[in-house]
Amino acid sequence: MWVYISLTIITVVMAYFVQKDVTTRNNSISMLTRQKLRNRILLCGIFLLLFAVSACRVEVGNDYTRYEEFFRLMMIEGSDGVPTEIGFNFLVKGIQYIFGTNVNLLIFAVFAAITIALFLKGIYDLSVDFAFSFLLFMTFGYYFNSMNTVRYYMALALAVVSMKYVLKKEYGKFVLVVLFAASFHKSILIVIPIYFIAGFAWKRWQMVLLAVAGIAGFAMQDIILKIIIKIYPNYANTIYLEGGTSPVNILRCAGIFAAGLLLYRKTIQDRPMNRFFFQLNYLSLLLYLCGSFIPEVSRIGYYMNVGQLFLLPGMVAALPNEKERKLWKGLFVAAAIVYFAAFLYKAYDPLIKLLPYQTWIFRVN
Repeated sequence: MWVYISLTIITVVMAYFVQKDVTTRNNSISMLTRQKLRNRILLCGIFLLLFAVSACRVEVGNDYTRYEEFFRLMMIEGSDGVPTEIGFNFLVKGIQYIFGTNVNLLIFAVFAAITIALFLKGIYDLSVDFAFSFLLFMTFGYYFNSMNTVRYYMALALAVVSMKYVLKKEYGKFVLVVLFAASFHKSILIVIPIYFIAGFAWKRWQMVLLAVAGIAGFAMQDIILKIIIKIYPNYANTIYLEGGTSPVNILRCAGIFAAGLLLYRKTIQDRPMNRFFFQLNYLSLLLYLCGSFIPEVSRIGYYMNVGQLFLLPGMVAALPNEKERKLWKGLFVAAAIVYFAAFLYKAYDPLIKLLPYQTWIFRVN
């Protein structure tokens, strides 16, 4: 646990000194250049620390051994021996071809490097307050959960990168990024309609209509499950059909939604970026409340609630009064720390298996 806590504190402190927009008294170009250089050094340092903890792990993550089995089957049977997407198979087989067969640690390290780099780029590009967004990235567990389901979290990182293109209305680039990500985890395809819809300004009656649709979907869950099983027959007669979602996730989405309503006119109404993330959070809340029966519902929800990393800093930055900004930022940070404590407590669960942290560095065969 202390590895994760120490890592979070150190990297958040480093992130505090990353400043995207720098202005000086004399508008010195040299000062701007120094800050850019400082940003690069800090971002590289943050990346290396996150990468080291992720790449040096062993048997951490609830599906660590399952992925080891995938790697073994690829060596024996090739890509046809595993139920994973073509991009994932191609990358793994490429690493095995270049470096040999017994390279599981290297494969995990490569995925860690790509995923962390993509998340950092996405956060840097989208956030108005990098340090605040990065703190949420750590305390909300996105980084630590990336040590689970490595394919999915690589796709999630690419989803974050793709948001920039939705906001710029560069939909061709958006679709291309999503299609590439789908070659690693096809669940990301759902963001194409969702992000596109969330990019428009909704009316109040449309939000009510979505809530009604969610309630109707919950009432027709048997029919919806039959459709899902036809699309994904592997879910039939498995524990995935039990559904369920985390009450903590529901509480987090509900709390952020309530804060958004309170500050809507000041911070969201006339700001398309904040509105986009607020509407994504609303969709994730509806999904968790009305779609808990859907297999892997949390994974679908994460494509939407990852926008919380940018919504909260965006809301705080939009407040006109400095005292209000400090108050709300303090409340959000305090809530994030409480959430982090709850996350660490739950991380010992065998279904999550992120704790205790183990590393191959001190392991003696």
